Amino acid sequence: MIQSESIVSAYAPPFKIVLKYFIAAVLAFVTLNFLLIINYADISGFHFQPKILALTHIATLGWITMIIFGAMFQLVPVVLEVKLYSEKLAEIQFWIFLVGIIGLVTGFWNFDTGIHLTASAIILNIAIFIFAFNIIFSMTKVKKWNLTGLYLAAAIFYLITTAIAGLLLSINLGFPFISINHLQYLNLHAHVAFIGWVSMVIMGVSFKLIPMFALSHDYSTKPGAAAFWLINIGLLGISTVMHYEKLSTFFYISVILIVIGIFFFLYQMYLIFSKRLRKKSDIGIRFSKFAYILLGITTLMGLLIAFTNISEEMNMTLIYGYLLIFGYISMLIVGQLYKIMPFLVWYHRYSSKVGIEPVPMLKDMYKEKIANIGFYFMITALAGVIISFAINAPVGLLLSFIIMFIGSLIFLYNFSYILIKAK
Repeated sequence: MIQSESIVSAYAPPFKIVLKYFIAAVLAFVTLNFLLIINYADISGFHFQPKILALTHIATLGWITMIIFGAMFQLVPVVLEVKLYSEKLAEIQFWIFLVGIIGLVTGFWNFDTGIHLTASAIILNIAIFIFAFNIIFSMTKVKKWNLTGLYLAAAIFYLITTAIAGLLLSINLGFPFISINHLQYLNLHAHVAFIGWVSMVIMGVSFKLIPMFALSHDYSTKPGAAAFWLINIGLLGISTVMHYEKLSTFFYISVILIVIGIFFFLYQMYLIFSKRLRKKSDIGIRFSKFAYILLGITTLMGLLIAFTNISEEMNMTLIYGYLLIFGYISMLIVGQLYKIMPFLVWYHRYSSKVGIEPVPMLKDMYKEKIANIGFYFMITALAGVIISFAINAPVGLLLSFIIMFIGSLIFLYNFSYILIKAK
């Protein structure tokens, strides 16, 4: 299966819209890593703590979801060959979403569980519903669906579900009304967000970007299609049974379906990489390959946590969460931005000048040697955080957070270098 060979087309919105989301996300990522350093002593023990909740939402909303919004505004029109329904709504949504993030994070940080937190969650829901409306109405014009489109459509459903659940949980903290354990719903909210919203987007976009950047052709997409159905059936299963106080056998069957689906997706990635013409892995592909490995590891950890009480030992929940956010998801985002940003900037700044005047090559758009250093800083930090959490070593945790912060600064430097090339 061969999809469109570019991430730009006449269908794509103005680059300034996408860029705004990317800049905000990268700044959130650096800020997040800095806040982990100065609050390292509070990052331990049980995960339901004000600062951990605040930092988690900087990661999931400010960093991950902000990037996804920008990426989907760029890729949905290109992949599905439709114009974005409204560029103006994309602009308006950005500012509403930013206000909502700031409100929610400060609400969690101070654990102001009254009107402050609820109002912030409502603002976030407004922004998310504007985004969903914009993408859904864009998708109504699609004439030919592909595998990427199916994944992205499912992701929108889970985004809406996640947003509503988050709002209800925020209200419940200040004005309790949920009859069963709040933490059980929080667990469901987190997994629908990470597997349904974030991973559906990652998987769908991977079917577009990885073959394009690796020059892969003539591979079967059956594992990717199987992954789609297995993961969605499993997610709908756990979303049903986790509304009851006691988990049934159906919950464990659903978890197993999700795990099998994720490994079908990983097998699909293996097939794509095995058919690549471009054998040498640049920094973007190296980050991405490592991220897929971590997806396999975190999936097995999630399976272990679901079937045992190991989450209560060695800060296992914190290890799981950190690997999920800073390992699998962040490494993949950083890797793909090293591929997407140079291309988009080069296209908008230099494509019209080819053959008229000298223009830089894509590899000249950032400092790859420095990017490689950042890669090793980040994987060193991941290993350090895991070990420090496991043995309860606060000093090791601090050092590891510092190393990850340096890695994020290196990424920020290269990201800024790419933007300078745009001028």
